[in-house]
Amino acid sequence: MKPFFRVFLLVAAACTALAQTPAINYVENSATNVPAGLPNSGIAQGSLFVVKGKNLGPAAVIVANSFPLQTTLGGTSVTVTVSGTTVNAIMYYSLASQVAAILPSSTPVGDGTLTVTYNGGSATAPIEVVQNNIGIFTVSQSGTGDAIAFLNADNGLITPTHAANPSDVIVFWGTGLGPVTSDETQPAVQTNMTDIPLQVYIGGQQADIVFQGRNACCSSVDTVYVTVPLGVSGCAVAVNMIIGDMVANTTTIAIADSGRTCTPVNPNLSVSGTGTYTYGGFSLERVVQSQTIGGITTTAKNDAVGGSFLQVTYSGAYVQGSQMDINSYGSCTVATQIAGQSVPQTPLSTVHYLDAGASIALSAPFGNRNVARTASGGYESILDQSASTLTAGTYTFMGSGGADVGPFTGTFPLPALFVWTNQSSVKTVSRSDGATVNWSGGDPSGYVTISGQSIAYGSTSANSVIVSFTCTARASDGSFTVPPSILMALPASAAAPGSQTLTLGGLAVSGTSAPQSFPAPPGIQYASLSTLFAYSGSVTYQ
Repeated sequence: MKPFFRVFLLVAAACTALAQTPAINYVENSATNVPAGLPNSGIAQGSLFVVKGKNLGPAAVIVANSFPLQTTLGGTSVTVTVSGTTVNAIMYYSLASQVAAILPSSTPVGDGTLTVTYNGGSATAPIEVVQNNIGIFTVSQSGTGDAIAFLNADNGLITPTHAANPSDVIVFWGTGLGPVTSDETQPAVQTNMTDIPLQVYIGGQQADIVFQGRNACCSSVDTVYVTVPLGVSGCAVAVNMIIGDMVANTTTIAIADSGRTCTPVNPNLSVSGTGTYTYGGFSLERVVQSQTIGGITTTAKNDAVGGSFLQVTYSGAYVQGSQMDINSYGSCTVATQIAGQSVPQTPLSTVHYLDAGASIALSAPFGNRNVARTASGGYESILDQSASTLTAGTYTFMGSGGADVGPFTGTFPLPALFVWTNQSSVKTVSRSDGATVNWSGGDPSGYVTISGQSIAYGSTSANSVIVSFTCTARASDGSFTVPPSILMALPASAAAPGSQTLTLGGLAVSGTSAPQSFPAPPGIQYASLSTLFAYSGSVTYQ
């Protein structure tokens, strides 16, 4: 069990347990960390799960390090009762703030009660037991970002500089594939569980499964061997798994067309994650935001010009592909955020704004404008509050230079404006059917981002959960369908506690042009111009 512990243990800050009464905040799949109440939050028979709270175990973590595993560890025990049947969970580790255990495969399916007992005190929480609900372990240990996945050829972890190639066999580590009949207090019996209707999608394409079953290293740990489909590449290629209507947490892996270093979809990023770079440029932007609350729709819109010149120093720390790049084409990812919790961020770089002068001159089809430097160090000019100023044509930016950046001239030919063409007809989304968005115009070499979100209300606003998705498509595609395997992770739209009014979710479509470089001025290594056209509105998720 020790190797598994080193890779996957989610060690929280220890607290003094003493004889205080245990308290439970969350019961979650140990790989996904998806909180209760969401469509994919059920705990699968035979899976490893975590209970988070206070005074659940000793102040210093105690880990099961030999077989057979026991039902009591460090004074902590966990039981689950469903339909009048009580089972003893098999303990993996115990800590004051978090315990992990295996849910026996014999546990009945259905809604039940989980009880944690420690030092004579106990706490209970509801639990939903399901037959299958696979979760994939991630490098961040948060359930999102880069997957714990290995190249089968050399057993090396897949990273941006050790990327997979199409046709490679790769191995994902997870838990929740389904129940087994073997003794779960002992190392697992490695058997291909072909009866489970698992589907795996990589970069939006279905991947062939070579093996799916328990890993003999451990108990409750699953491995899924798949072949990388042809035609997918990027540093953040989405991986989506689904069993029936249970969708796994979405993760990403790095895939290179050839060699072992991925090529970012975003050309402004460095794979190495080290060094200091200087770059800058400007963007022509249109934003149209509609929101419906209580049947009343308000719309805010504007055209603007924004830009900056930056010196960026990368930390040199390990950089995940999901941190350094946008989703690859055809990929969709899902993120979950508890409203009352902040997401800790590890800074990957330090950013310093560079002075290119007090203002930048813009020559455009609608006339001349000055784009002034803001207090933050960037440059911005709001053109209107009606989203009607920008038109196709030639835009020229001219700077006389400043303390850090020399003089420059950059010209950008704005193509036909990007428009979300079927926005008015996408008001209700059936999650089981998928959602198709259509667009026209924009830069054929650019990309389109489709995103959305829905909220699952908790007992208070602080423990409500926001689930969002993001997909990426080529602008030249003209259309994209968000698949059910993504939308089924979102909660259906519902009213807030105590309200009769449905809270609508959101759906947004934006088009970003491929950056067009212009001669970099003195003090800058790279400079470019681009466009962003963003549209959003309220929808009902059913």
